[in-house]
Amino acid sequence: MKRVALFALLVTPFAVHAQDTPDLLCRGDVPEWRLEVIGEQAQFIFPARTEMTVRAETRAERADWPRALTLIGDRDTGILIVHQRDCGTAPYEAQMLTQRGQTPILLTGCCETLE
Repeated sequence: MKRVALFALLVTPFAVHAQDTPDLLCRGDVPEWRLEVIGEQAQFIFPARTEMTVRAETRAERADWPRALTLIGDRDTGILIVHQRDCGTAPYEAQMLTQRGQTPILLTGCCETLE
C-alpha cells in the first residue's frame, strides 16, 4: 500500500489536466508559427509540422494564470506559456519556448479558444 501511495505522489505533478486550459489555437507572425492544442494533443508548425503530446500543465504558484504546457514531439519539444490577458482581438497572450538544433527560440503570439 505504501508503494502505491508513493507512486501516486511521484506522478501527480506530471499529470495532465486537459480540462483546466481550454483548447487553443495560438499563432505568431514574426516569425510565422502556429500551435493547435486540443486536449492532450498538439500540432506545432514552425516551419515544419510536428505532432506533439501535452505531457504536463503547470499553473503559476498561488494563481490561476499564467499556465505552462509542456509539449513533447518526435522532433521538437516546447513549453507554451499562456497568459489570460488581451492580445489584440484574442483573449490570451502566448510565448512558445522551443529550439532549432542547439539554438533556443522564443516565439511570441496570441491564442484564441477553439470551439
